Amino acid sequence: MKISDIFIGRPLYWLLWLVIGGVLYWFGKGAHHVRDFVPFVLELFALVAVCVIVIVATYKPGDRIIRESLDDDEEERSSD
Repeated sequence: MKISDIFIGRPLYWLLWLVIGGVLYWFGKGAHHVRDFVPFVLELFALVAVCVIVIVATYKPGDRIIRESLDDDEEERSSD
């Protein structure tokens, strides 16, 4: 089994997970969500927006996102 079969996605996407985890750790360690709630929420929205922009900007049609294909049409036909 290849490592690319286990970790689907670009290394950039995995780096985003590390950044998100680091930011959330930093917020929690400093009790940022307790002392400054509104700026905390705005910073979370900004973090989410940056992540979505990075993913949309770097996605190429045809990239594999999940392990198995989703065959919804076959399931709908078999249930009829």
